[in-house]
Amino acid sequence: MTEDGPDRSIVKGKRLIALAWQSTAAFIVVLLGGVFWVDRFGVVVVVTSISMFGLGLVLLVLAFALGLRRSRFEHVSVAGLFLLSGSSPSVARRVLTGSILVQLTAAFTAAGVRIYTDVAYAVLGPIFVFGVAAFWAGRYGTFPPRPSDPS
Repeated sequence: MTEDGPDRSIVKGKRLIALAWQSTAAFIVVLLGGVFWVDRFGVVVVVTSISMFGLGLVLLVLAFALGLRRSRFEHVSVAGLFLLSGSSPSVARRVLTGSILVQLTAAFTAAGVRIYTDVAYAVLGPIFVFGVAAFWAGRYGTFPPRPSDPS
């Protein structure tokens, strides 16, 4: 364990990390369509954003359940589970938080450019990648063992 979290040469959960960036790329393509062709892509932005929001909520609930299950034997922190602080290798943390930041930036920029249109729903979309990151931490994150109770 280093000051940046677990020191691992092999990052687990590569499919989830890839899903985060694939969803980011797809989300940006949809947002670009919505910004430049609101009449054609407005509904696509709404459906994509609401779908990503719903899936993200499901992933956040699953991550919370994984954290609860692991908390019986490990010291699972909220910051470690939802913000990847100290529970993930620096590579995974950089990739997942980078994906979150890119989606947030794209969503708020698109919503700001096309305010009062269907594109404003884009602010809901980044919940998906936040859920992916939390689910990754719940499944593959490393937490310190819970101290045994002397009584």
